Amino acid sequence: MRNRTLIALAIAATVALAACSGSSSGLTGRTWQLTALTHRVAGGFGGVPEADQANYTIEFKSDGNYQAKADCNQTSGTYTTSSDGGLTIEPGPTTLVACPGGSPVPDEYIQGLTDALSYAIVDGQLTITLKDGGWALVFK
Repeated sequence: MRNRTLIALAIAATVALAACSGSSSGLTGRTWQLTALTHRVAGGFGGVPEADQANYTIEFKSDGNYQAKADCNQTSGTYTTSSDGGLTIEPGPTTLVACPGGSPVPDEYIQGLTDALSYAIVDGQLTITLKDGGWALVFK
């Protein structure tokens, strides 16, 4: 009985580690909508209004390419992940349309993608931590 308990615990730990391993499979197959630009200390820009979240998206393709929308602009490029949750995003072409309303979010969002360091997906929420360690992009 004790051996079965230990085996069950080992399997549960393996499954939990696999879920957090940084496999890019969780990134692909959906379009992520930005819900917040945050800073762990200063608070950052905070939440993106729900009505605007569809204007800030990213889709990671299984072939290592991504496409993103930043308000009225589009950007694309490549990305790589590592088994420990590392994420590198290499920007490609980006349109440079002056978006109405003068929102600073498009520029901060595109810069944040460029500065990606790692990612985690927990309860359907994607968090990309940036190279400075304090900033993060949060998606649903």
